Formats: sequence, structure tokens, C-alpha cells
Amino acid sequence: MSNFNIDLFFGILLGLIAYILLYIGKGVQKYAITGLQTDKTLKSKHSGVWIFGTVLTVSFLGLHWVSLAVFHTNVNIIAPLEGVGLVSLLVFSFFVLKEKLTKWELGGTLLIITGTVLITVFYGEPTELLYSDFNLIFFLIILGAFVIPIGVLSYLAFQKPSKIKGTLLGLSAGTFMAFQTVSKRITDIDELVLIFTFVTFALAALTLAYTQFAFTMAPANIVVLSFASVSIILTSILGSYAIKESILPIQIGGMGCIIAGIIVMNLFQKEKIEKTNQ
Repeated sequence: MSNFNIDLFFGILLGLIAYILLYIGKGVQKYAITGLQTDKTLKSKHSGVWIFGTVLTVSFLGLHWVSLAVFHTNVNIIAPLEGVGLVSLLVFSFFVLKEKLTKWELGGTLLIITGTVLITVFYGEPTELLYSDFNLIFFLIILGAFVIPIGVLSYLAFQKPSKIKGTLLGLSAGTFMAFQTVSKRITDIDELVLIFTFVTFALAALTLAYTQFAFTMAPANIVVLSFASVSIILTSILGSYAIKESILPIQIGGMGCIIAGIIVMNLFQKEKIEKTNQ
């Protein structure tokens, strides 16, 4: 293990704060959207609540960006910290929304914390990204492979909304999130900082839009599961092949723990729903 590195410390710290703001913001947005659907008017208190949730998610953009481009933090370290964001959403729901915690959520939290420790303890030195590290062809091919089916899905979802389409839109939002994360890291390259700044803002807008779209069709836990899982996995693939960032086997195991924790926290919700309805 490397000696203490101040850049890595602040990179991870800002990454953690960013994901906490993002997921609490998502919780606030989902709460507001549910209220707006019930009120059936934009002139309600829920509009202000949604704006507040959006401010939190936008705050994520800047902090996340600084972590990746200023402190040169590896995307394979930052992306899995998204699991901590889910834990913060769980805490928010418990204390603010007064939701009870189930054994599944507690078990999932333990897995996420374990995975986060494995990923952040066995780190590599933060390094500035170079133009020679970037594989533009791979980046564009993978982006194109996702954008076309997402476009078709969007058209079908507008025509006839459904729960399964909402789940797929959650996957789409997570896809844009992965490309957004890697694009922020690419702005560390002097020759590409301008163009990928615009790319990042475009992807951030798509991430926000598709998340809200998904929330209108599918339960929040399913949207979050879809979003977080594909975001972590795809970011790791892009990080390894598009910008040549290495990842240790033990860190892959840590990612597995985090994804397993996300699944446990979000899929096994029947027990909680039944208790709520009693």
C-alpha cells in the first residue's frame, strides 16, 4: 500500500461528499415527483422541494469534477463510492422520511462499506491523464452502441409508458452517468479540456433528464438499482479501456461487494412494503 497521499485523500473525500449530495437529492426529487403526480399541478409546495433536490444533484457535478480532474483521482476508485451515496439515501429515509430499516438494507449497507474499504485502501497513486492514454475510437464506439438503443427506447417510452421501460430508462441514466464520469476525467488532458467540458455538461443534462423520466414510470428503488449498477460497471470498463486506468483484482472484488450490496438493498423490498401496508 502506498504512503499517505494528500491528493488522493481530498479526491476521495470530495467524491464521497458528491455522491452523498447526489443521492439525497435523488430522494428529495422522487418525493417531490410523487407529490406533483398526486397534486396534478406545478403550483404546489412539491415544486420547491423538487428544485431543492435538483440543486443538491447539481452540486454533485462540481465536486465530482474537481475530484476527477483537479486531484487526478482514478475513476475506478471514484465510481464505486456511489454505493456510499445509496447508504446516505437510506439514512436520509430513516431520519427524515421516517422509514424503517430492514435486515436486507442493513446487510446491503455492510457489503457496500466492505467494498468501499477494499477499493480505497488498495489504491494507486493519482496521476495526471495524458493525451496518449485516451482511446478515442473505443470511447466513441461504446457511446454509439448505447446511444442508438437508448434513443429508440425513449421514443417507445414517450408513446406508451410502463414499469419495464422505466427500469430501462434507469439503466440509460446510469449509462450517461458513466460516460459523464469518464468525460470529467478526460478534462484532465490539456488538449481535450474544452471539448470534453461541453461533453460533460451535455451528459450531465441527459443523466438528470433520464433519471426524472424513469422516476415517473418505475419505483425509486428499481430506478436507483438500475442506475447505480450500470454506472459503476460501465465506468470501470471505460476507465480500463478508454483511458488505460488500471484496477487491482482486490478492487474488482470490492466492486462486486458494492454491487451485491446495492442489489440486496433494493431488490428485497417486499418485506418492507408489506410492513408498511399493515
